[in-house]
Amino acid sequence: MSWILMALVTVLIGIEAATSSMAQITSCETGLYSREVPDPVVCGSSIRSYFGSPVVPVLTVPVGVCLIPVVEPGHGVAWMSTVVLFALSSVGLMSAFSPTPRVVDLYGFFWPAVLAAVAVTGITHWRHLRRLNAPHRSPQPG
Repeated sequence: MSWILMALVTVLIGIEAATSSMAQITSCETGLYSREVPDPVVCGSSIRSYFGSPVVPVLTVPVGVCLIPVVEPGHGVAWMSTVVLFALSSVGLMSAFSPTPRVVDLYGFFWPAVLAAVAVTGITHWRHLRRLNAPHRSPQPG
């Protein structure tokens, strides 16, 4: 259930990322315009309007990653999904320092999902270990 909620949160983050302005992934808000973002009009346009339809498949990747533990439950799978979300977010963050805006810059928006995935996976794993280590009680005769 928690990974389904993670997928829904990731969808919301993706919508926020796509509707954010180009200023979120470029330096244009400081007045540093480039060939790709030459003026305030382009700087203020949404990321979706700048990149067009390639935004959609890029933003579905983190959602798909969150759905993998739903389809294939297991602690290892959940941790692997968390690591993949971390890697995607890292790619987005590193890409944001490039002078040319790229659609993978959108992955930098998903850091809140990474933190939530660590919390969900960690708490689930902790609860599982606690359950395994709980003393087993025999039924009382009587």
